[in-house]
Amino acid sequence: MQFLFERLSVPPRGLDGRAEPFDEVAAVTAQIQRIAATSRHAGEAIPAVPWGMRSVVTVGSNATVQIEAYAKLLREAIVRYEPRLTSVGVSVERGEDPLSPYGLLVNAVFPGEAQPRNVRIAAPY
Repeated sequence: MQFLFERLSVPPRGLDGRAEPFDEVAAVTAQIQRIAATSRHAGEAIPAVPWGMRSVVTVGSNATVQIEAYAKLLREAIVRYEPRLTSVGVSVERGEDPLSPYGLLVNAVFPGEAQPRNVRIAAPY
């Protein structure tokens, strides 16, 4: 299954007239990253989406509770907006880089696969 944006963004046909094959795993991974990168607020305090991350200025580097709450909301958003995935889980990973102390690990069953796979995405701050 391809979303409208994915159908519209297909590269032009090659010289032999054949279209490039569609990489569904890459498309799903890109969609997960877009969902995670969505900001919660547009403007002052108008919520744009129910799951987005608050401004980085309001989230400290040791805000584990806030990051865990974000991971739970992100899981719900992925389940709702990426129907190609099943058995979705999102967990927080603590990294060594002090400038980017957290990462997110999405564990889900991708289309056409029997076993879940892990996808690491950047935390949106």
